[in-house]
Amino acid sequence: MIHRRLQMFRDRYLDFWGIVTIGSIVIIAVLLIFPLTRLILASFMTQEGTFTSTDNFSIIETYIEFFSEPYYYETLLNSFFVSILATIFSVIIGVPVAYLIHRIAIPGKIFIRVAIVLTFVSPPFIGAYAWILLLGRNGVITGWLQMIGITLPSIYGWGGIVLVFTLQSFPFVFLMMLSGLRSVDQSLEDAGINMGRSPFGVFWTVILPLVIPSISTGALLVFVTTFSDFGTPMIIGEGYRVLASLVYREFINEFGGNPRLASTLSILMLTVTFGALLIQRQFARRASFDQETVTPLGLRKVSTTKMVIATVIVYGIVFTAFLPSLTIVVSSFLESRGPLLIGEFTLDGYLTATRLPAAFRNSLVLVLVSTALCVVIGTLMGYVVVRRKNRITAIIDTMSMTPYAVAGVVMGVSISISFGGDPFFLYGTSLILILSYFIRRLPYTVRSVSGFLYQMGAQTEEASINLGVPPGRTFLQVTLPQIAPAVLSGALLTMATIAREFSSTVILYSGRTRTLPVEVFAQVLQGNFADASVVGTVLIAFTLVPIVVLFKVFGKNEQALL
Repeated sequence: MIHRRLQMFRDRYLDFWGIVTIGSIVIIAVLLIFPLTRLILASFMTQEGTFTSTDNFSIIETYIEFFSEPYYYETLLNSFFVSILATIFSVIIGVPVAYLIHRIAIPGKIFIRVAIVLTFVSPPFIGAYAWILLLGRNGVITGWLQMIGITLPSIYGWGGIVLVFTLQSFPFVFLMMLSGLRSVDQSLEDAGINMGRSPFGVFWTVILPLVIPSISTGALLVFVTTFSDFGTPMIIGEGYRVLASLVYREFINEFGGNPRLASTLSILMLTVTFGALLIQRQFARRASFDQETVTPLGLRKVSTTKMVIATVIVYGIVFTAFLPSLTIVVSSFLESRGPLLIGEFTLDGYLTATRLPAAFRNSLVLVLVSTALCVVIGTLMGYVVVRRKNRITAIIDTMSMTPYAVAGVVMGVSISISFGGDPFFLYGTSLILILSYFIRRLPYTVRSVSGFLYQMGAQTEEASINLGVPPGRTFLQVTLPQIAPAVLSGALLTMATIAREFSSTVILYSGRTRTLPVEVFAQVLQGNFADASVVGTVLIAFTLVPIVVLFKVFGKNEQALL
């Protein structure tokens, strides 16, 4: 009887997909749940590294200190201030730009797509130092305007942070708005116009309410991304403190870090981002409408004057957002004298960039290895959450998406606390970076594969298994060739996002594992703008290559980036 029950257990739970399910749980537990749990526990530890003390309040001392000291709680208020402003401005810009591009035949949409994609995939802090080159105290545009007697407000401080955040992040709202517009049926607009509404009235009362959930998702992505960014405030903020930069400074301090306080700050960041996610989901659920799209919204015929106005607005906004990337590329070919760039063409910057080869090699190796892990494990995980539906796989599905809401700096701190010291001692190694990249970017492949499988029937797989082919071999020989486009699409998107990963890298790297984003950041902080432009140009190209392949080979559009 016992033998029979063991056999039934093995047949039911220890087949190929049962083992994959167990392995998925182990991976999530070790690389996500365990580090976040260690992070929470670290924030409650006493100075002696224990949870017990004669002082009942000592285990929450850092939380009390945070909310009682203006130096600390003001950073939280500052983070909310700049992130909320960036979110509002991103919505104000992203919604009309998406609508104009979708509804009006604006010329040169290919250029607009390329510019927005390049803005989207470029690391955020690159825009910060590009605007310093343009509008800083010795900036190009600043100098031109001063020659004619015009003095601009300072680019430094919270204003510059909001500017960079907005121009870097409005593509989130733009892309989600486009997605929402594609789900609206043309008949709804026609009915509104037939009832006497103006085109603007139809947009305001009919179309906008239908796409509110999409806009709220884009706004959430803007808020979470900007709230988690510390590179931009450190470069252009000039002392304007935000929570993310405080986490970095407390954890990485030349006079000795304070992991306990950094853990507390990280938990507060995690609470805010998860709270924003829950609020947005609740709002989107209440604001959503059930609708079927037969004929999506098409182009509208407008007068030449309106066409010109729409074109000027769209090109003005997109060019402004694209200008930092263009500035980086152009300045990489200019001669420099110290921190100043001179308008003379040269390739010396690329020939004398002594630290570029090592940073590029590190990025290439880390990206390839991490992407390979994400593809293999993410593909298997994506399969089990669709084809092996049960309570366990539902948990796997939810937990595999959790890294979306975990800020890079928070993930870096939690991974460092868990694996950087005793007993693993992985801090500064390639392995700890790979583990961080893997768990951070695993959702891309899981979502790509699971989304494809939801649209694909299981009849072919079932027929193969009924003919006696084992489940594992059926997956390799039957299923995998069918889902290969989704796997490769997820792999390319994973490569692009890992290549630009900065927030977790800067917590975990060492001199031997310095990557391209870290090298750009280091050169900017040292005032070497010419060297930073060279490395930044290589990083932009490195990040853009997989995106170009994704669009050209697989026929994807900007929606694949979300």
